[in-house]
Amino acid sequence: MAGERALVTGSTSGIGKAIAVEFAAEGALVVVHGRDEERGRAVVERIEADGGTASFLAADLSDREQSIGLVTRAVERLGGLTVLVNNAVASTVGRDAPIAEMDDEYWESALRVNLTAPMWLCRAAIPHMRAAGHGSIVNVSSRQAERPSRGLAAYAASKGGMNALTRALAVDYAADNIRCNTISPGFVVNERRDADITPERLERFQRMHLTRLGEARDVAYAAVYLACHESEYLTGINLQLDGGSSNARAATLG
Repeated sequence: MAGERALVTGSTSGIGKAIAVEFAAEGALVVVHGRDEERGRAVVERIEADGGTASFLAADLSDREQSIGLVTRAVERLGGLTVLVNNAVASTVGRDAPIAEMDDEYWESALRVNLTAPMWLCRAAIPHMRAAGHGSIVNVSSRQAERPSRGLAAYAASKGGMNALTRALAVDYAADNIRCNTISPGFVVNERRDADITPERLERFQRMHLTRLGEARDVAYAAVYLACHESEYLTGINLQLDGGSSNARAATLG
């Protein structure tokens, strides 16, 4: 990815952090994004310690002007923009629900962060990708868009919308040499979310996979491939990155 200029949203922890670190390791200039400056600086320091180049920018993606401004500031930092990873996501903890119990405020906030903000970011980024002569947009979606769990209606709907947005972008901007693809991870172990996971629940998740539980680095490796020139024949796809669980789930859960 030498010479690529990448903005990775929601990259102060988890999957986004792994993507930013791996992009930098592959030679890209990276902007790390989040709302926690301390964690953002820590990611930048790790990248720089490994010989990479990165900087941190804060922005609240639920705000239209901040979203657009994030792209503008990233372009200023990087000297252009050729890769955008839409990874930031609205928290579902204690707020998502079945439709009959859905809170209007949460529904609107989930779609705003998970679907509308990526649209804002893409709209702002595309002119800079055109100027560069190429671009790659990688949207981090979820298996929930196709096979939702109970109580995650807003999250599943927003990610389904992201998948459709990916296909529309691929069609609209292929002539500009701008590609757009989606990664839909299965269960990925998160050091913060899963710190207190019970052994029983962990075993249940393990049984759902043909290989092993996913790690953030697995998503990062896929993102590198979709962002770099080696995948220039791919656009509009939804990569099910789930350790085979989409095949095994019916057998393991009945």
